[in-house]
Amino acid sequence: MEIKIIIFYVLLAAYAIPGFIFGFKKLSGHKESVGHFNRWGYPLWFMRFLGFTEITCSILIWFNATRMYAIAIFAMLIVGATYTHLKYDSKKEAMKPVIVGTLLAVIFLFTFWI
Repeated sequence: MEIKIIIFYVLLAAYAIPGFIFGFKKLSGHKESVGHFNRWGYPLWFMRFLGFTEITCSILIWFNATRMYAIAIFAMLIVGATYTHLKYDSKKEAMKPVIVGTLLAVIFLFTFWI
């Protein structure tokens, strides 16, 4: 197996596994997630919707036929997360979705390279 394919799948795992975990926390109503969404003023149904979406996209990103859909949806989620953190949290917190977005952009570029 070529090194670029190995790197690609490592990047996918580095993105999809935390996406699945954080999505599950939102979907299951994890105490910390509920606290964040309450503080930000977002309804809990929206938190669960985002959790479901993150879990679904974390699965879809593994398949060639659905990867671009997952990347597009994740990109929209990252824009929303960046906005939320910039509005309600410190600039340091806003860097987290920016870093995640950078990783998503690298995965997007690797998709065309391999």
